[in-house]
Amino acid sequence: MLGKIQPEEMCDGDKKMVKMVDGQPATPEDAVDASSLGMLDGINKGDLSNAIALGFLILGIATVAVDAENTFFAYLLSFGLFSFCGGITNWLAIKMLFDRIPFLYGSGVIPRQFVAIRETVKNTIMKTFFDSDYLETYINDRAKGLLGDLDLGDRIKSGLEKPEFDTKLIAKLEEMSLKPEGMLIQTMAQMFGGVPLLVPVIKPLILGFADEFASSFVDNFDVKEFVSVEKIRNELDKLMSEKLLLLTPELVKKLMEEVIREHLSWLIIWGNLFGGLLGILSQAAGFGT
Repeated sequence: MLGKIQPEEMCDGDKKMVKMVDGQPATPEDAVDASSLGMLDGINKGDLSNAIALGFLILGIATVAVDAENTFFAYLLSFGLFSFCGGITNWLAIKMLFDRIPFLYGSGVIPRQFVAIRETVKNTIMKTFFDSDYLETYINDRAKGLLGDLDLGDRIKSGLEKPEFDTKLIAKLEEMSLKPEGMLIQTMAQMFGGVPLLVPVIKPLILGFADEFASSFVDNFDVKEFVSVEKIRNELDKLMSEKLLLLTPELVKKLMEEVIREHLSWLIIWGNLFGGLLGILSQAAGFGT
């Protein structure tokens, strides 16, 4: 039974020191925190692009203030204004994905939908990697290989050669000799001087079948005869459900950030570029500043 671990509660704005062991985060939560802190490098691409656009905007405002009749300055202002607006709009959209912003309906989609995200992750993994047919085939193939590696024949022989087996074999032969179908055993016991003296005769025969039995067992092994694949699948589902309960909204947000937020910075960069291009086109069409 898995132990219940209470996840550490975290809220926006918390700054958490990451414990390192041998140069690695001490826990999975620390690993998420470490990667999230390192993501500032990816976010800086978008921030730098917005800063450049803001620089063009400020430069455009300053130059137009000096010479409002200069066409180049007008284009510079339009480029800076539209570029900054495009970038800051995309930055806000990305921000709204990961964080709740007061008075902005629909913001914080990922934290608000963290339960649905957890379930989607679990269902996707179960359907993709642990469907019943694949799991049955995988276990069947792996079990045969593992049984082959066990040297099952030698293990059977080792068990049969123990003194306890002789005692059990004698008891079983005596039990069978009392039954009508055990008349042959009675006759042989009388010939050899008792049931215990039959063991040295019968035991080598049993040992001789050990390798053949082991080989036949491995070759004809069918997982369905020994293990319920559906039960294994249910246990995997239960395991994933219990582990996913450890994912708090904050951890889900940080995991999503680790995967996609760095690449979302390109939305800001392209917003700046396309916004600036639209600014130039609007100025050329006579709709500029």
